Amino acid sequence: MTQPQKSRAAAPGKMVIFTAAAAPSLEESGMMDDPTYTEDGANDEPWPKEFAERAMQGSQLTVPFRQEGPGGFSLVTVDFAPGFLLPRHSHSSDCLYYIVDGGIVMGKRELGPGDGFFLPADQAYAYRAGPAGVKLLEFRHQAAFDMKIYEKDMSRYRAKAEACMASGRTAHHAAADPE
Repeated sequence: MTQPQKSRAAAPGKMVIFTAAAAPSLEESGMMDDPTYTEDGANDEPWPKEFAERAMQGSQLTVPFRQEGPGGFSLVTVDFAPGFLLPRHSHSSDCLYYIVDGGIVMGKRELGPGDGFFLPADQAYAYRAGPAGVKLLEFRHQAAFDMKIYEKDMSRYRAKAEACMASGRTAHHAAADPE
């Protein structure tokens, strides 16, 4: 079987069938601008290579569907490893989130399969993937958006994210191998 071509933006007003196999990564799609930081100096230190590699291994974001134009619908699939911690951030578009598998911890709330949340544009939020990780869907009525990070100290965030990912891996392995 041949490798499917990556999907491209679809023209509005037409039926479109899309497949997971043809979905480009979020980065390949060009839908999201590079992150900006709301605090001066928040990201002055370069990201350690090892942390960046672990973060990349712990996340997979694809774009199975997006329409052309600024008001086009889009669908992003998100798959985060156990304990993956998002920095406090916002996007420039409204978004409806739906959890397919696993779960998240958002503040004091735990959300699982079938749960979700809606965020208006520019609403800051953060969450951590639960012990089984999370697979969720992001629905937007935008084909492009930004990401603003509100963390005041990214080195502090990275230390916290490392601890969460380590504890998530430990919890995931314990659940997978209960001795």
